[in-house]
Amino acid sequence: MKNKYKNLSINTLIFTISSFGSKFISFFLVPLYTAILSTSEYGSVDLITTTAQLLIPTLTLNVQDAVLRFSLDKDYKKEDILVVSNRIILFSSLFLIIILCLAKILNLIDIGNNYLVFLFCSFLMGTINNCLNMYLRSTDKMKLIGICGVISTFITCITNIILLLVIKLGVNGYMIAYISGTFIANIGMFVFGNVWSDLRVGKWKPYVAKNVFAYSIPLIANSIAWWINNASDRYILTFFCGTSLNGIYSVSYKIPSILAMIQNTFYNAWSVSAITEYDKDDNDGFIGNVFTLYTVFSIILCSGIMLFNLFLAKLVYSKDFFLAWKYVPLLLVGTVFNGLGLFIGCIFTAVKQSKVISSTTIVGAAINTVLNFTFIPLIGAIGAAFATLVGYFVVFIVRYYRLRNIIKMKVRWIPIIISLVALGFQCIIASIFEVSYIQIPFFITILIINNRIGIKIIEIFKMKIRK
Repeated sequence: MKNKYKNLSINTLIFTISSFGSKFISFFLVPLYTAILSTSEYGSVDLITTTAQLLIPTLTLNVQDAVLRFSLDKDYKKEDILVVSNRIILFSSLFLIIILCLAKILNLIDIGNNYLVFLFCSFLMGTINNCLNMYLRSTDKMKLIGICGVISTFITCITNIILLLVIKLGVNGYMIAYISGTFIANIGMFVFGNVWSDLRVGKWKPYVAKNVFAYSIPLIANSIAWWINNASDRYILTFFCGTSLNGIYSVSYKIPSILAMIQNTFYNAWSVSAITEYDKDDNDGFIGNVFTLYTVFSIILCSGIMLFNLFLAKLVYSKDFFLAWKYVPLLLVGTVFNGLGLFIGCIFTAVKQSKVISSTTIVGAAINTVLNFTFIPLIGAIGAAFATLVGYFVVFIVRYYRLRNIIKMKVRWIPIIISLVALGFQCIIASIFEVSYIQIPFFITILIINNRIGIKIIEIFKMKIRK
């Protein structure tokens, strides 16, 4: 029992160090981006990165998720799983090159060559980074992931300053800087993670590849559906309202990214613990305790960030981008439910029920899409933010309902539900009024409601770690 909490805590700390710097720097580079790039330029490059995020799981058959799951499985050799992922990356990259070249020759797409190169590089670097990250987790090289994350952050920051402020390359400088940090991180993980040695030892085994594909292919639908929840609103918003408003809406995600960053650091650690510590009866209450603490912390942090939304908006949004503050509250609440859905998804991964993961995400994506087409023409970006929130909420509810069939989680729902109701009222007020003080009662209410449960679970963690 002690090791469960201790390992989760240590891994969470490592991933926090790894990603905090990256997200922190990314957040405070926003004033630089909004000062130098126009809303149209920022909106265009955001669509490219969003497209790359869709292509990565689609063209690679979502192999990165299978890398972690099967590398932690004692019935398979990690090196063989690495060989499978390596071949998929190679063939998917060649396929994308061919598609982009044909599209350009046949005039099927009307964008500059610099954006096409950026799209391919984002795809290639992102795919390699995902697979290396998952593989190193399975080999318990968390510290290396953390170090490479810090180095990646430093490189990204320096190149942004040099290319945007000194050389003044504009949007091209932004794209180069975006790629450079990931490129350096990939080299670091590949070299110091002894990945090359493992590739030489591993062998291509058809039955291994077959099992990997059987697990990962259903997750393609999940990734596409999750992408729809995350990003389809950008395309629909651009279609109805133009790239300028999409640029403003896209930058509004930067404040919710603070919450998403913290959730993601925990998710990276939890994705390992959910597999290694799975217990269908949750006899020691480990999974239920972790879920409760995670939920309460996410709600409190969401409420706190929302309270300071206007202050942060004035700090990081320049010129025409300040309007983005209106969309932040809805996106923040959506981020809470997104995190809860991902938490439950890790448990489905532990029991290899990838079809359940996909089907639940598809339901949320379908509702998200319908709401986007309904509300964006009527109320613009606010409609997009609302659709995103509802999409994440539906995924969480459906997943929790399905979860009851595979595990008996011990969760105290009453204080959580009351806190969510208070958060909902705070969100409505924060989206309408350009003042912060009227949100304070809701923030204090959430703190009071969760005071005992937060202290109790923290004490459990301290006790288990010290034993």
